[in-house]
Amino acid sequence: MLCFANKFQSMMSRAWKLSFLLVTVLAALWCFPDASNLHATPLGRQQAGNTKQTQASPTKKEGQSTTPLADSAAAEEESDLANVQAEAKAVQVPDVQALAKALGIDLSPAGDDPADSPTNSLQELGDLDGDGISEFALKLMPSMKREAPEGAGTNRLPSWQLILLAWDGARWQASRIQTGFELYELQVLSSLIPGSKQLALTVYSGARAIPFPAIYQIKDHAAALMWDGRSDESLYEGFVQGRLEFRDSDEGATPVMIASGRADPGLLHFPKESTRGFDIQTTYAWDGRAFTPKRTEYEANEDYKIYQFISDLHLKDFRSAYALIDPAKLLKTDEPSLEIFRKHVEESWPEFLDDEIFEVLDLQPPVPGDFSFALVREGSTYVYHPQFAPGTKHLLTGLERREQPRGKD
Repeated sequence: MLCFANKFQSMMSRAWKLSFLLVTVLAALWCFPDASNLHATPLGRQQAGNTKQTQASPTKKEGQSTTPLADSAAAEEESDLANVQAEAKAVQVPDVQALAKALGIDLSPAGDDPADSPTNSLQELGDLDGDGISEFALKLMPSMKREAPEGAGTNRLPSWQLILLAWDGARWQASRIQTGFELYELQVLSSLIPGSKQLALTVYSGARAIPFPAIYQIKDHAAALMWDGRSDESLYEGFVQGRLEFRDSDEGATPVMIASGRADPGLLHFPKESTRGFDIQTTYAWDGRAFTPKRTEYEANEDYKIYQFISDLHLKDFRSAYALIDPAKLLKTDEPSLEIFRKHVEESWPEFLDDEIFEVLDLQPPVPGDFSFALVREGSTYVYHPQFAPGTKHLLTGLERREQPRGKD
């Protein structure tokens, strides 16, 4: 009500101001003939100014950041890359010792992982373009100390640039692969493009280590992005606490990418630090342009069985849910049937048929064999205690639901 009153008062005030403005303008035209050249009222000028501000600057590239801090960091990165380009191009021999000296870098001992190095380092990649000369990945730390932005990880790792150094026949060329703050892995792949090798970069983002891959082609002695797992068009899905593995297939076949980690089931939520849950693994194959999923496998345990049961009932797929139970024991009858099971679910657990999110209970300390989960609905908390048959199938033999008294955790 107060909001409406304020709006009404503002409208009346604006009408009075416009009337006063009209009188003022007429007086100005009468007293100052030159004022007739002013065709825009103050309101008109404000609108024109707003329109101009919303238009993109013709000199600014699409997607370019307008944040001063981001612009400053990008400028420093470009300056660092330009310095590397100048230093590398000055080396006119295909010798890594001369290259390292020009860059002011001590070559790391064999076996050391440059990804773990807090300083500038060179990583030999082998002959990627088939010219008989190895390419190198330069891990370049910032020339000026900059803190990681918000969300870059709890450890606030220093930033890095990965730069490809390739011999073009006369001098070394430098091109950026990627920048980042997180942990990363760099691996050479073969056979994605016949007769060439590619770079696979995996960046582990965030405190829960979700891996994201990118594939680079060495084209004209520079790194060119072929596929990015973070793009909207990508079918790749990263898993928390995850890992990525690239496996070379048989001769003539393209490598496969295997993503593994902890599943995020959606309908069944697991607390962040819980030991409960189940693992997931997806195998991706290269289709000539991207890695696409071909097979997904889940860890066969009790938590996965609960998730399957909830999902099947959510989809009202009673037949699939029925296959997950020991019918005689769960329904407590010597003559179980799919129809009896359907009626039992509709009468005893109708919440499984709705759009509900169930929460796994993170018992501390963990209780072996306790796979309870809960649902908060309409101010009440329901706790479910499933029981399973022995063996690898983990068939449900019981599912007791108890309403938890209010005021208790």
